[in-house]
Amino acid sequence: MLSIGEFARLAGVSVRMLRHYDQLGLLRPQRVDPFSGYRSYTAAQLDRANRLVALKDLGFTLEQVGAMLDDATPGASVADLLRTRRGELAAQIDADRQRLREIETRLRSIEKEHPMSAFIETALPELRVVQLAVKVSEMAQIEEEISGMFDRVNALIRESGAAYVGPGVAVYTTVDDGVIAAAAEQIGDAPVPDGLEAAIVAAHPRALTVRLEADDLAGIQAAWQGLVGEIERRGLRFDGPAREIYEQTPFDGPGTRWIVDLQQPVA
Repeated sequence: MLSIGEFARLAGVSVRMLRHYDQLGLLRPQRVDPFSGYRSYTAAQLDRANRLVALKDLGFTLEQVGAMLDDATPGASVADLLRTRRGELAAQIDADRQRLREIETRLRSIEKEHPMSAFIETALPELRVVQLAVKVSEMAQIEEEISGMFDRVNALIRESGAAYVGPGVAVYTTVDDGVIAAAAEQIGDAPVPDGLEAAIVAAHPRALTVRLEADDLAGIQAAWQGLVGEIERRGLRFDGPAREIYEQTPFDGPGTRWIVDLQQPVA
């Protein structure tokens, strides 16, 4: 027999909670000493204690837990409920992390804390690329889409054996009801790998650019906003698809960081 303290330690609950469960009839001790009132439990009761705590942690009320225990809900069913709840919590954590990243991005935009170079006006060369493209209706979708597209583009290039002749490029073309986002790589005159399309990013005689150098891309939206603000201050207007040129990325080797040239053709 186990004392109430020993049982509480093994079950991972407090002595006070065990007394509460006893009063509610959820987990009665195996024996109560008639003279001292000391409660004693058996090791076999740990299974019920485990199921009780698991069901309570899933969000069920103690009344609901009691009904489920009285129905002799098997341990396997409780395990299934726990797995489902684990998945829900993991999804919630992922969603919260995404919201946190969005808040940090907004804060950087508001506080103007983004490591940008000076604005440079320059001409943009023609780029011959292979790419994947997708149309998005909301800007929030771009981040979700572009990273995965680059992964697929680079996997197909590696399979083909083609060599890179320049940095990766993201191209954003505004259309009436959204944006066409393209993840592109430069492989020169090599054959276009299966699954990709060839494209030409046209040269432009005039563009305003700014360079972002950072350990992550959380500040890229703020950098774009700063670039657009500068375009307006100079009395210029957009005149073609925007480009992001990934001069360096953390995938290039240990100690490397993001160096991205943001380029907006203007007139």
